[in-house]
Amino acid sequence: MDVKILWMHYFDCSLPRRLGRKLPKHLCIERPKPDEILDACKEIGISCEYLENKKYPRIWYKLSGMILAHTAEKKYQLLKKIAVIMLKRRRSKTST
Repeated sequence: MDVKILWMHYFDCSLPRRLGRKLPKHLCIERPKPDEILDACKEIGISCEYLENKKYPRIWYKLSGMILAHTAEKKYQLLKKIAVIMLKRRRSKTST
């Protein structure tokens, strides 16, 4: 099983792609939290662990943390699945 590194910046709609956003804006959320990503991974059935004191290389001046996902799935497909789950959860929180 492979280990995929997931940075918070991959899912952040406030960042341009050149600074690390990997997904289209319609799949991203504003200021993603590690718990949201970990819960989405759990829902998919992937074991993950969060490493706090890590900095994304393109934004080295900001402490963000990273998530290690243990899966054989392709990274972009995994990112899309996680993003869809996080979007649904955020929308359901704002509608209630």
